[in-house]
Amino acid sequence: MGLSQQVKADLTRLGERIQKTFLAIKAELPEKAKTIGGFARYLDYNRSNSQRFFTACKASDGLQVLVELPGLQALVLMQQKLTPLIPAPLLKQLKQVTDLFEQCLNQHASSHAQLKRMLSTAKQKTQNTTHGDDHKAQLYYAAKSLLRFSVEEVFCIYILRENKATPAFLQEVALISKSGIKREAGAVPFVQFYTHPNPDNFTQPLNISQQSRLETNLFTIGVSEEYSTPGFLNAFSTFSPSNSGLVFDPLPSDSCDATFVVNNPDEVMNPLNQNSPCSSTSLSIKNPTKAMTMLVLIEKQIDKCSTVNIGCYHNNQKVEDGKLKASDMWTERFPEFPELKISQTTDNLAHFQLQQDHKEKLRYLLDIAQVDIEDYICYSTHVNFPIWSSTYRIYFEHQ
Repeated sequence: MGLSQQVKADLTRLGERIQKTFLAIKAELPEKAKTIGGFARYLDYNRSNSQRFFTACKASDGLQVLVELPGLQALVLMQQKLTPLIPAPLLKQLKQVTDLFEQCLNQHASSHAQLKRMLSTAKQKTQNTTHGDDHKAQLYYAAKSLLRFSVEEVFCIYILRENKATPAFLQEVALISKSGIKREAGAVPFVQFYTHPNPDNFTQPLNISQQSRLETNLFTIGVSEEYSTPGFLNAFSTFSPSNSGLVFDPLPSDSCDATFVVNNPDEVMNPLNQNSPCSSTSLSIKNPTKAMTMLVLIEKQIDKCSTVNIGCYHNNQKVEDGKLKASDMWTERFPEFPELKISQTTDNLAHFQLQQDHKEKLRYLLDIAQVDIEDYICYSTHVNFPIWSSTYRIYFEHQ
């Protein structure tokens, strides 16, 4: 019998919680104990289990942590070995996650080996999401009815590359396209949020066209002329300096399209230049939305030193200085498992599994940002009925 969505969510949270504890333990150890051999010698601990400890620290998701970590007896022994070496609160945390792991085995498997087989099988099978989509669809239609506001589709692209002008940061270029925006009388205005503080001289979004070019070191947010309903930019009403939101009210028609282009030069730390363990891109579902497609293009040289992870959470916690990692967010994770795919970037996007209008928008952003897609790896995800008021986040955790 396969694992249910809820069980997978619980196991994923447990794995991320264990990984967070392991990483905290690793940080407390002296430098001589931060390698597999050094850890084994320092604790007088089995080398194979030492390797499992470090492999679990580097695992790309919570389920993989449960596959890689030492077995139950080895965890209990590690706890005993660490007792005089780490602070009491951290030792208590290790005992808690060890007890939870034991409960997990008692509840779901007869042994660690059987649990690993179950998790491997779950990863190999194509997940049947019909039941989950039914519930998400119910939430979508209920929220749409309640709020009198909906979006047919959100398509977004994020490009992460080194900022040549300011090497401490990555340059993040984004296109966020919302199709079929429907707002009934009495609903809240349409607001486009973003994370970067507004410059002192900011007054309104720019008009962006195919001929526009983004300046590497200048924060920019604008409305695409080609991919927005005529008159949409003229509907700009005001902006909120406190939470970086553009307000458009009233909208020019009953069903609008709006595409935004953002250039963010100084928020995402550069892992090739700074000690940044994690970079992240995220999309918050502020309005009931029927479908979401998200692409993240990351420079190959950054991707080489990174592992990628995806999750759905019920808040949009800011990734301050690149410190927030997937394992830190186990308390926020929803039982939602978007599939993350790697897409080919060669042959002029011929192999991209995207509908034609999405390809056109991608080419549009590449032109404006003056980006050669051959230098990038592309990760993508598609979600039907993304959970309203949640945040979908793709992490790159750096080695």
